[in-house]
Amino acid sequence: MDDKFDIQAYMTRGVEKVVAASLKATLRDPRESAFMVKFAAASRKASKIRAEAEKAGEHIPLS
Repeated sequence: MDDKFDIQAYMTRGVEKVVAASLKATLRDPRESAFMVKFAAASRKASKIRAEAEKAGEHIPLS
């Protein structure tokens, strides 16, 4: 197998799936939905920051 397993991408996709499912579950409560939208945005931003740091040679763990 030539492709290297990317744990960072795998974990990020997992978090995105959990957030999407949670957002669907909170649609009846606007406050919960707002929280989940903010959480999703923060998660996406953190993922981009980790990716940029990785390109620069610095590893920042997901958790």
